[in-house]
Amino acid sequence: MTNVTRVGAESVFAFIAPSGRPMPVEVELGYRADDPHAVTMTFRMGRQETVWLVSRDLLADGLITTSGAGDVRLRPHNSTTAVLELRSDVSQAVFHVRSSELQEFLNSTYDVVAPGRENDYIDFDAELRKLLD
Repeated sequence: MTNVTRVGAESVFAFIAPSGRPMPVEVELGYRADDPHAVTMTFRMGRQETVWLVSRDLLADGLITTSGAGDVRLRPHNSTTAVLELRSDVSQAVFHVRSSELQEFLNSTYDVVAPGRENDYIDFDAELRKLLD
């Protein structure tokens, strides 16, 4: 696909330190039509940058009910906040996310690729060639 449509948003998530104290973390959310199932979350703390690739459906579902069973989990916390948990082999991070900001970002992705239409934007032949090369 040559015409890639992208959307992005800047946000601040509250990293919940082990002490329980919230610390602000800048997060860039990104979405591309040529990878329609995924949302890129780039976390920036000082000079350190960490990128996570997360399912768009997991984020949408996690605003309503507990979603995710692996390294990424999202669940409602209260009427304005969701809890995002990221796990790796060596650590775990918990963030509070403003539900309205996440929903607004998801809505902008739906303007690019409607839910249920993701496969219309995947060039399966090109993906197969990548796998076979």
